Amino acid sequence: MLDGLRIMSKNLIGRTILAAFAAVIVVGFGFFGIRDVFTNFRANQLATVGDAEIGMAQFRNDYQTALQRIQRQAKRAITNEEARQIGLDRQVLSQLLTGAALDQDAKRLGLALSDAEIARVIKAEKMFAGPTGAFDQARMNEILRDNGYTETSYIREQRETALRQQIAQAVTGGVKAPGVLLAAVNAFTNETRKVDYFVLPAPDLAKAPAPADDAVQSYYTMRKDSYRAPEFRKATVLIVTPADVAKTIEISDEAAKKVYDETAAQRFITPEKRSITQATFQNEASAAKAKARIDAGESFDAVVADKDLGGVVADIGSTTRAAMFDKAIADAAFALPQPGVTPPIPGKFGVVLAHVSQIEPGATKPFEEVRDQIKSELAQSQAKSATQQLHDKIEDLRTSGKTLAQAAEALGLPTQTYVTDASGAAKGEAGQPGAPIAALAASPELVKAIFASDVGVDNEAVTRKDGGFGWFEVNAVETSRQLPLDEVKAQVVRALQESEAQKALAAQANELARKIDSGESLAALAAANNATVQQAQEIKRSGAAGLTPAAIQQIFGTPVGGAGVALADQNGRLVFKVLDAATPPLDLKDKVLAGLLPQLESSLADDLFSQYVSGLQNQLGVHVNQAALRAVDGQE
Repeated sequence: MLDGLRIMSKNLIGRTILAAFAAVIVVGFGFFGIRDVFTNFRANQLATVGDAEIGMAQFRNDYQTALQRIQRQAKRAITNEEARQIGLDRQVLSQLLTGAALDQDAKRLGLALSDAEIARVIKAEKMFAGPTGAFDQARMNEILRDNGYTETSYIREQRETALRQQIAQAVTGGVKAPGVLLAAVNAFTNETRKVDYFVLPAPDLAKAPAPADDAVQSYYTMRKDSYRAPEFRKATVLIVTPADVAKTIEISDEAAKKVYDETAAQRFITPEKRSITQATFQNEASAAKAKARIDAGESFDAVVADKDLGGVVADIGSTTRAAMFDKAIADAAFALPQPGVTPPIPGKFGVVLAHVSQIEPGATKPFEEVRDQIKSELAQSQAKSATQQLHDKIEDLRTSGKTLAQAAEALGLPTQTYVTDASGAAKGEAGQPGAPIAALAASPELVKAIFASDVGVDNEAVTRKDGGFGWFEVNAVETSRQLPLDEVKAQVVRALQESEAQKALAAQANELARKIDSGESLAALAAANNATVQQAQEIKRSGAAGLTPAAIQQIFGTPVGGAGVALADQNGRLVFKVLDAATPPLDLKDKVLAGLLPQLESSLADDLFSQYVSGLQNQLGVHVNQAALRAVDGQE
C-alpha cells in the first residue's frame, strides 16, 4: 500500500487524488471530532449531558478552585488522595452535570433575563460596593481579576445562575411540610414517658474469685490482638516556638515608653464623655431669651419645649468631644466645669444652647501600669522574625555536618529525648501506652513526621501551627510486638473477672425484667435485691436527669407496661418498667417544632429538587468518561 502511495505521489493526477483524500479526512475530523474508538468520547471530553459537553479543562478549573477553598478552611495542604476520600471530585462533577442539565432545561422552557436585570443584580452585590456604599466598577474589576474572571465571563455565569435559580424556585418554592410528617416529628420530639426503675450496681471485683489458669489462658488466646505493645520510637527533639523565643527578648524601658507615647491616645486614654442635649434656634435673640429664662430658674426641658421660642431639640446622648460634629458646640459643652447649660453658641445650622446633664470623667493608664504589657507585646512581635533567624542558623549548622544536639548546643538551645508511640504517649506498664507527652501532644505534626521517618534519616524541620519549628532525629525503633501472657497476666485476669461479672449482672437484670413482665412487683424485686425504687417522669428522647442515653433509648423502645434493662452509670444495670407515654397535640408554635420546621422544609425542597434534576438527567442522558476523570483528578 505504501509503495502504491509513493508511486501515485510521483505524478500530478496521483498527487491531486491524495490531496482530495486528505481534505476529506480533515473535514471529517473537524465536523465529527476525534473520538476514542473504545469509549466514543472526544479528546479532552469528560462528560456529556444531552447536547452539552463538559470538558476536562472546565472540570480541572472547578476542581482546583474547590480544592483551594477547603485548603484555606483546613489551613493546610490537601492532597488529591485526601480530596478523593471526601468525594470532592464527585461533588464537582455532580455540580457541573446539574448545571449543564438545568441550562438545557432553561433553554427548553424559553427562560431568559434581560441585560438590564442582570446589571441590576450585579450592582446590588455588596462585595462590589465602594467606600460610599454604592456600586464601584473599579472594585468589581479588581475582584473579578483576582478570581480569574473577565467581565464577560462573570456576566455569563451570573445569567446562568439566575436562570437555574428560577427553575429551582419554580420546583421548590411552594414546598410545605405535610401534616403526617409534622405529626411524626412532634411524636418523636415531644413524646414523654414515665417509668419506675432501680439500679443493680456493678459487682466488686475485689471480691470476685480468682479464675482458673486454663480460663485465663483461653481468654488471652481468644483476644491476643488486644495485648500487643504498640510501636515506640526514641527520638531527639528540638522545639523552637515564638512564645519561648519571646521570653529571651529584652525590651528596654525607653522602647516601651516610645510605643506608649505613640499609642496612648488610642489604647490607654479613655476620653471624657458628656451627656448632651442641644436646642437650635433660628436667631441669637431667641437663644438669649431662652438662656435668660434658664438662668432665672426654669428647667432646660421646660424652656426649649416653648414653641414660641422656635427651638429644635436634639438629644446627642453620651459622647466625646471628638465625636461631636460641630467643633464650636463641642468646645463650649466640654468647657463647662459641671453639668449645666452653655451660653448661646453660633453653630453651623443656627444658634445653639447645649445642656450637659452628666459628666463621665476621662481616665489615663500611666506608663508604669502598662509597661510590662507593652514589653510583652513588643517581644512577641519580634519573636516571629527571631524564630525564623534561629531556624536558619540551625539549618546552617546541620548542613555543615553537626548533629541536631550539637547544633542546639551551639546556640544554647535545649533538646529532649522522648520514647513515644504514634499518639504521642510515653511508654507505660507492660508495653502499653502511658501518659501523653506534653511537648508532643502540642505538636501532632511532629509525632506524625517521627513515625514517617527512620533511624539515620536527615529530616527536614516541621512547621508548627504557632509559627515555630520542630526538629527531630530518630534514635531507635521498637517495633510492635505480641505481649506474652506472663507480662500481661494481671490485666488479663482483671478483664476476665470484669467480663464474667458483667455477664452475671446482665443475666440477673434480664431475669428480673422477665419476672416483671410476668406480673411480679418491681418494688418487691427491688427490695429483694437491696435496691431503691425511683421514678422518672417527663422523659424525652433528648434526655432526662439521672438516665444514660442507652437507658433512654431502651425506654422508648419498650411498650407501655413492659419492662426492660439498660446499661447504667459505672457499669451497673438499670431495670425499669414503662408506666405511661403521652404525646401532646401538634402545636406549630412549640419552640422545638418552630425551630425544626425551616430545616424540614429546606430538606424536603432539596430532596424534591434533587429528584427533578435526576429525572432531567435521565431524560437528557448522562455519560461520563471515567478514564478521563481518573486522569484529571490524579488517579492515573
